[in-house]
Amino acid sequence: MSHPPSSNWVTRCSLFALLIFTPLARGSVQDWAITTIHLLTLIALASFLLENSLVWRWKWIKTPLDKPILVVIILSILSTIFSVHKYTSIWSVVLLINYAVIYYLIIHTFRTRSELRQLVYLVIGVAAFISLFGIFKWSGVNPFSWWEYTDILQTPGRLTATYGNANHLAGYIEMTLLLTIGFSLTGVGGGKRILIIPITIVLLAALILSLSRGGWSGAIAGLALMITILMTAHRLRSKKLVLTLSAGIVAAAIIVLSTGPVVDRIITVTEGNPEINMYSRLVGWRGVVNMIKDYPLLGSGPGTFSTVYTQYQPPGLGKRRFYAHNDYMHFISEVGMGLSIVIVWLIVALYGRGHKKIKNPSRLVRGTTLGALAGITAILFHSFVDFNLNIPANAILFTVLAAVATGPVPVNNRFPIRLDPSMKKSANVPARHRDVDRIR
Repeated sequence: MSHPPSSNWVTRCSLFALLIFTPLARGSVQDWAITTIHLLTLIALASFLLENSLVWRWKWIKTPLDKPILVVIILSILSTIFSVHKYTSIWSVVLLINYAVIYYLIIHTFRTRSELRQLVYLVIGVAAFISLFGIFKWSGVNPFSWWEYTDILQTPGRLTATYGNANHLAGYIEMTLLLTIGFSLTGVGGGKRILIIPITIVLLAALILSLSRGGWSGAIAGLALMITILMTAHRLRSKKLVLTLSAGIVAAAIIVLSTGPVVDRIITVTEGNPEINMYSRLVGWRGVVNMIKDYPLLGSGPGTFSTVYTQYQPPGLGKRRFYAHNDYMHFISEVGMGLSIVIVWLIVALYGRGHKKIKNPSRLVRGTTLGALAGITAILFHSFVDFNLNIPANAILFTVLAAVATGPVPVNNRFPIRLDPSMKKSANVPARHRDVDRIR
């Protein structure tokens, strides 16, 4: 029997506020934005605990990520104890726990199919707004002057929207773009289906105009995974839909990619700004490797990379590096080599659960899970050359996708109690409720 749906609207509204606020607030990289994240998460958690205390409902919903998440937190706490800068590490661990709380609140709060749809609608809607605004801003029309950032280095001609860094905007958009494509395969009808097409085009245009090579590569990797799964899925009724959709995306991408600025961006992988090109990344990674060698067991401490790396930054890079431009190396340098094993564990558990959910009879479950897995694949691929998961807005969206992919199958709103197969055949069960999972 499934768990009864949650009625805690305060928790859901707080989580919605997080998903709206974080990408709009410059990716939430500044201290005031991170403080707001803590406050909203605390409100959501307090409301959830209060409701469950009043009705005394404490049923824990297990997920395949429970153990690896716990191990990550334990490793981070141990690393903090021996950190080179304990104050910074403590607040980094607090933010990590914050992400874990968000993950479990989504698992325990969004338990019906209508709630899942609301969550997906919100994510897609926010990304669509950001992309559309970014396109206006990129074209020289910016009605909101406070979204112009002059205190950081920006490359002219790149679409940044509400972010300060085009690569991080690309990370956010690539995850949402693939979630949108997956959601379009859930049997969305009527006006909603009509809206999906222009939204997909706007997201794709924003991703391309960000001129983020890592974002393009990540999106291609996620799309490749999606097409592979769909073409081999037994429950896919019309493979022509997948091929048509994929061909349309590729055609649109080719048209935009053929423009001058985009071509220049592609052929100058090792040129351009010396702080962000591929050659500088390779040089910088050598310093990160040396840093890991000196702090192999527990790392230098969560959040201390920017402090410690000054001793290892190779000459010739010029500007001081605050991130490794590789999330895996960055986190391992801070927490230790043991984290590499846990990362593999997390990925295997995540994809294992997601693969099982893709086989579910429900189109909604299959489509949202597939879109979430594809989005996760995109950002994991992108993270080899950037630091998107160090950006709170992107880390929170990644957390949401992980919850969608690994959470329990949502119950049907009209018939919330999932029946045993033998009960479905009973004469006492209305015919309209039988095999309800198969048609929703």
